[in-house]
Amino acid sequence: MAGRLAGKVAVVTGGSSGIGQEIARRLAVDGADIAVADVLPADDTRELVTSTGRRFFSDKVDISDEEAIQGFAGRVRGELGAVDILVNNAAVVLLSDVDHVTYDEWRRTFAVNVDGAFLTSKAFLPALKESGAGRIINISSSSYWTPPPVAVSYVSAKGALNGLTSVLATNLAAHTITVNGVAPSLVRTAVTVATMSEEFFAQVEQIQDIRRVQMPADVAGVVAFLASDDAAFVTGQIIAADGGATRR
Repeated sequence: MAGRLAGKVAVVTGGSSGIGQEIARRLAVDGADIAVADVLPADDTRELVTSTGRRFFSDKVDISDEEAIQGFAGRVRGELGAVDILVNNAAVVLLSDVDHVTYDEWRRTFAVNVDGAFLTSKAFLPALKESGAGRIINISSSSYWTPPPVAVSYVSAKGALNGLTSVLATNLAAHTITVNGVAPSLVRTAVTVATMSEEFFAQVEQIQDIRRVQMPADVAGVVAFLASDDAAFVTGQIIAADGGATRR
């Protein structure tokens, strides 16, 4: 049975693992062919996507490098055709408060989390306009509304990404391109498990209405909705997929 994204091509940045990998898998399950841009190999994601019968392409790309992401966009078109869906998921997470964060750390966080989303959106904009129903989905964070004290560059960058989401939605509406964000809570991935204590996971659970750890599939389901025709009249929104944490 064809999925609701059948015939679509989706790009997921940072899709080699974690949230990005699950987004790629879910969009493939829903029928989309998948391209992944990441600085790490995406072999595991390739296996997950191709097992659904969908086509897959990946390349090692630093999305903060304009020339590199423009080249990637051309290669994706050559391999899979014009892109309909762009998920700006790649991110750098640096845990420092304002007293200890360096300017280099600050700039690197913004270079990937904000500049990368901007450059990638620009690179794929011609294809998204061709689509007639283009989708840009930016992965934000509920930490923008409930900021921990040790993530000054990360939270600031996610705030800027929210602003980019809003203005792109206005800029691109005439091209029938919707632009939205998804803001999860603390998601259990290999990276967060390696950097966060179980005590911290438990603390986050306690500020959520839904008292369990968030998993990548919880984010991917919302992305799949926003990528589909069911969300054709949703744009400029930051959806807090965070178990109710930010409304408490």
